[in-house]
Amino acid sequence: MLTVFNNIIDRCFFTVTFILGVQLPEFMQQYQQRLGGHLAEAQSQLAQFELIAQQHFEGSLITMIARYKENTEASIISTGELIEHLSLRVDYLANHLTQISQSDYLNSVYQIIWHLDKQIASGTAENFSMAIPLELNAIATGATLAIGGLILKELTVLLVKYPFKKTNAVTP
Repeated sequence: MLTVFNNIIDRCFFTVTFILGVQLPEFMQQYQQRLGGHLAEAQSQLAQFELIAQQHFEGSLITMIARYKENTEASIISTGELIEHLSLRVDYLANHLTQISQSDYLNSVYQIIWHLDKQIASGTAENFSMAIPLELNAIATGATLAIGGLILKELTVLLVKYPFKKTNAVTP
């Protein structure tokens, strides 16, 4: 009876981890789309400041930022800092999007896991809509996580049982 119960648990565990595993490519796609949206918005805002720099600072955004930050009025200094931050954000978002979209699947997974933007990931998770993509990467990810999870579960059970295993040694 215990074997039947263990088999049912294994099958349920496999199914759940498989379904969660196939969600990773979908999450990555939605994360990438959200990242692209953030980048487009930041570029749009920066373009407006670049127009001002074109008109008044010979096209140099760096000169515009420097002059704003040298000003004596606090609001102008803050505007310069805001433009500088926006410029850095555009560079950051563009680099991050390139890293996760211009590489093979495994490298994209690595980039997502180790270089995840927490704010964008949080927004993605809040609006995440589950889907089961029928593509090789999704199925392979789901199967790998499910099989790996089962192996990890079995190893954990063996390690927990090991200290309690009765020895058949003969005592004098």
